[in-house]
Amino acid sequence: MGGNGRANCWGYGYNPAMTVQNAHDKFFRESFGRVHIARNYLEEYLPDPVLALLDLDTLTLQDGSFIDEEMREHQTDLLYQVQLNDGGAASIYLLFEHKSFPDLLVALQLLRYMVSQWQQQVKEKVPLTPIIPLVVYHGERAWHIATEFSALLAVPEELRPYQPNFRYHLSDFSHLSDETIRGEIWLRVCLSVLRAIFNPRLRHELDDLANLVFQLYGQRTGVEYIRTIMYYLSGATERVKREDLEEVLLRQGAKGERVMATIAQEYIQEGIQLGIKQGLEQGRIQTLQEDVLDLLHIRLGRVRPQVVGGITAVSNTETLRQLLREAATAETMEAFVDELARLTSGE
Repeated sequence: MGGNGRANCWGYGYNPAMTVQNAHDKFFRESFGRVHIARNYLEEYLPDPVLALLDLDTLTLQDGSFIDEEMREHQTDLLYQVQLNDGGAASIYLLFEHKSFPDLLVALQLLRYMVSQWQQQVKEKVPLTPIIPLVVYHGERAWHIATEFSALLAVPEELRPYQPNFRYHLSDFSHLSDETIRGEIWLRVCLSVLRAIFNPRLRHELDDLANLVFQLYGQRTGVEYIRTIMYYLSGATERVKREDLEEVLLRQGAKGERVMATIAQEYIQEGIQLGIKQGLEQGRIQTLQEDVLDLLHIRLGRVRPQVVGGITAVSNTETLRQLLREAATAETMEAFVDELARLTSGE
C-alpha cells in the first residue's frame, strides 16, 4: 500500500492519512459499486459462454460482510450475486478485485475470500455457491502474472491433482496494455480514468479526458460522478495539480464552473465540520483541565504556577481523567505532583 498525504480541496486530500492506494480503492468501489457500470463491464468483458449463463437483470451488490475480522484490513473490493439464466433459483457470486500494481499473490488473496464466503454459507446451512473471481488491473506496467492459482505452486506433475486450482478472469487496463476500452459511456469513462491515472502524459491529455467525462453531465447522478472523478485525479497522482484541474474545468464553461463550485462548497462544509469537531474536543480538554485545578484548590489549597502549567500542558483526555482521579484522592500536593510527573513523563 503506497502513501500520499497531499491535502487540498478536491476531496481525497481531506484526510492526511488517506493513501494513494486508498484513493484507487475508493474510486473503484464508487464506480463498480454502481450496478449499471458493473453490469456493462460483465456484458463487455466476460467470455460469451459464461455471460450466456447469467441473468444480469438479477445482478445485486452484496455488502461484503462475509469477510472475517482477521481479513478485514484486506477486505475485497466488491461482491455481486446473480441468478443463473436457466429459470431456476440457482445463483453464483461475482467477486471483483481491483489492483493498481502487479500482485503475484492475488490468486491466494482471492482464494481466501472465496473460502471465507463458502464458510459463511456453511454457517448459514445453505448450499455452496459457485464464485467467479474477476481482477480489474490498471497499473503502470502490463500484467504478466499467470492467472491460474496452480502457478503459485512448484510441485511435481504427479502431485497437481491433489492441489487446489482455479483461474481468475483478468482485465488489464494499464496504460501500456492493448485492452480496448468498450461499453456504454459510464463504463468507458470509468475505465478511461483508471487507465489514465498512471499515464506519464496525463497532464497533457486532461482536456480529452474531461471532454469524455463531461458526456455524463446532465445524466442522473452524472455531476456527482464527475466530482468523484475530480477527487480521484487530485488524490491519486502527482502528475496533475489542482490548478491543472481547475483550468480544465473552466474550459468546460458553465458546466465546469458548476462542478468547481460544488466541490468548493463541499470543502467548506468539510472544513466547518472538522472545525466543530476540533472545537468540541478542545472544549472537553479545557474543561477537564479546569476540573483538575478546581478540585486541587478545594482539597489541597493554593496551586503553584508550575503545577498549573504542568496540568494545562496536558492535552490527552485519558491522562486528564487520571489526574482528576488523583486530585480527588491525593493526600498531599507533593503526592499529586509526583503522579503528574509520572503520567506526563512519556508525553
